[in-house]
Amino acid sequence: MKHALRLSVLFALSAALAIVRAGDFELAGQVQRVIDGDSLIMEMRGIRYRIELADIDAPELNQPWGSLAADALQRSLTGRFVVITASRLGANGVVVGTPLVGRRDVALDLIYAGLAWTTLPAPDTDDEFVHPYITAERDARWLGRGLWSDPEPMPPWQWRRQIGSRTDWPQ
Repeated sequence: MKHALRLSVLFALSAALAIVRAGDFELAGQVQRVIDGDSLIMEMRGIRYRIELADIDAPELNQPWGSLAADALQRSLTGRFVVITASRLGANGVVVGTPLVGRRDVALDLIYAGLAWTTLPAPDTDDEFVHPYITAERDARWLGRGLWSDPEPMPPWQWRRQIGSRTDWPQ
């Protein structure tokens, strides 16, 4: 009996990983807590998942604007029911995706408020589709919102190289 249970659990995990590798999928659950400006813990059916927001990078907690980004994400999500449109499974089983509250993309809100960078590449020509994250970042820069009010804001990927990796800080 234990062997059959182990096999069924193994099969379910294999099927879930196959779905993750196949492309987008959705997880729906309640946000338990926010770790920083671009990651959180969500619970679905008694299982907790670490979620990294796709296509954005928010300042680290020990970086200027980092606490404000985390606070904004916490106010938007903690305790709320969200749907994560997940695009991939990252390192250590972290789910990488976009958090939606209703139809609202919370990551887009962070970028628009000047509390995160997009990691998406800008289009090469004006004729190409421009992702809303790129437009939101351009608007935030132009209007001097959030971190764009600083003369030279340091992107978090540079901060991590100079100050230390995000694994150096408490989770």
